[in-house]
Amino acid sequence: KNIFGNVRNFITFQLSTSVAALTLVALSTMLGLPQPLNAMQVLWITQSLGVEPVDPEVMKQPPRRRDADIITRQLVTRVFTAASFIVAGTMAIYVSEMQDGEVTARDTSMTFTTFVCFDMFNALTCRSGTRSVFEFGLFTNTAFNFAVAGSLLGQLGVIYVPFLQTVFQTEALGLFDIVKILVLSSSVLWVDEGCKWWSARHKEATTTEDIQLMNV
Repeated sequence: KNIFGNVRNFITFQLSTSVAALTLVALSTMLGLPQPLNAMQVLWITQSLGVEPVDPEVMKQPPRRRDADIITRQLVTRVFTAASFIVAGTMAIYVSEMQDGEVTARDTSMTFTTFVCFDMFNALTCRSGTRSVFEFGLFTNTAFNFAVAGSLLGQLGVIYVPFLQTVFQTEALGLFDIVKILVLSSSVLWVDEGCKWWSARHKEATTTEDIQLMNV
């Protein structure tokens, strides 16, 4: 059960990231804008989601059918919802930074870092398809935490280490820039948290209604 759940979470994360990256490129092309991400940055964005430890709530669920689909309507909805917020937020930063019609090192740094931070928050919320990240804890998966910490340290290196700035075509960002990016990119987490809360509430209300009907 836990392996099946982890596969679904992994697919949700990878698909939402891939859909967002491809949409960003396609949208820029259709609007006649320079590409916001170069090849090195796209390769850097591709990351993996760590395997989650056994979830007690998953183990309480009844056995699934042998022909149960991995990709469901709920999964697809989560993928496109997350991808939409990632694209909208990243494009907003890109367009607002690119005032002269040319892509500068600062434009690239802001856009690239925004996408990566969206990716990190998305990975965090994709750890579970139903439970809040604050319910199962931020630090319960050591491997995941090391992966995120490594990615964030790597991103800081990309925008602050001179050698990496040359490779990735970036420049140093200010503290206000970082705070702005974190606030914006966290939206993908809060939206998914809200969807989980609404789904859980609806399920609880349906269960209560069914019990009342049985008692009538």
